[in-house]
Amino acid sequence: MQGMKVIFCLTAASSLALGGCQNKTESGALVGAGAGGLAGGLIGGWQGAAIGAGVGALGGAVVGNLMDDADAKQREAGKTNANATTQSENDTLKEQLRQEQLKNAQLEKQKGQQQVPPPPNPSTSP
Repeated sequence: MQGMKVIFCLTAASSLALGGCQNKTESGALVGAGAGGLAGGLIGGWQGAAIGAGVGALGGAVVGNLMDDADAKQREAGKTNANATTQSENDTLKEQLRQEQLKNAQLEKQKGQQQVPPPPNPSTSP
């Protein structure tokens, strides 16, 4: 019974340590060690707890590392999408500016083609 209290305390302490983990690999290793140690302790006493903690830590670290890799890929994909969106917006703004410049040039050309009638001659007015 005393051994179970120690295992429970170690599991609780490893759970509290998760707050200091920098990535999912570390978290996975701690969770795996705690869960493996608890399960191994229930099945095989101290020796089972030690083996369970070791196997659980390895398994948790592997799974956590896979999760870290997946997160890194998602972040990289997000950066690529953000860059593509920014480039697309820039292209759209450039095209709108070009269209506006063409429109202004056409208006200026039309103004130049319109001839202003000469003012009336005051000597010929009634």
